[in-house]
Amino acid sequence: MKIGFVRVGGIQQIRNLFLYALAYTTLHNTTECGVPNEYYFSLIRPFDADLPWFGIFFGHGVMCIWYWCSDQVIVQRTLAAKNFTHARAGCLVAGILKLLPLFLMVFPGMIARILFPNEIGCAGPDVCYQVCHSRNGCSDIAYPLLVLRLMPNAIRGLTLACMIAALMPSLTSIFNSSSTIFTIDIWQRFRRNAEDWELMIVGRVFVMILVGISILWISVIRTAQGARLFDYIQAISSFLAPPVAACYLLGILWKRINEEVIYSE
Repeated sequence: MKIGFVRVGGIQQIRNLFLYALAYTTLHNTTECGVPNEYYFSLIRPFDADLPWFGIFFGHGVMCIWYWCSDQVIVQRTLAAKNFTHARAGCLVAGILKLLPLFLMVFPGMIARILFPNEIGCAGPDVCYQVCHSRNGCSDIAYPLLVLRLMPNAIRGLTLACMIAALMPSLTSIFNSSSTIFTIDIWQRFRRNAEDWELMIVGRVFVMILVGISILWISVIRTAQGARLFDYIQAISSFLAPPVAACYLLGILWKRINEEVIYSE
């Protein structure tokens, strides 16, 4: 990230150059496809923009309530805290760390667009397919391009190791959470007298099944969203978040809302 900032010239240069980071095909055509949005450096966008402030505030607010307050991966780590003080401190630290993606994800993507406009900013479906084998854009290769073309050879391997090390805890948390939900909330409904060893085996088998489904689902994602994984995740989350967020808020604000009411027809 630091190498990219130095190569571009800092945040101010990112702001100045990003609007002109156009691919060769865009510069020599009359189409506006591939031209950066004029509100690229603003969160407070008007109603006629592609992502207005109203949608950011309420849409992402609902998704944040679902993820940070009721997602099993987050909740289980909070419940595993030593005491209530540690749990609150962990939540505050997590909120502060959540500011880092602006510098770890957003700015590197903009830097990649400035440095490699013909690859990241490809406009036509055929051109993008030649670059990254995707007709919906090549934004997903922004970070790999930065790593491969800017970093020294030794740092490339270290970066790959760090990415894998960061990915593994997230995957294990997701699989463990799914296994817990399946064994406790589903399996024990049919096997009320199941012993601990049985639940352990069922949980491990369920994790193996999830791994297999996840591998097979990669092809579905590539077909549905043209390998744009982030868009796919946001699309799925937008369907799951509203009902869960509503149940969570109603459960806090209204004492009569309980598990039986939520799951009743």
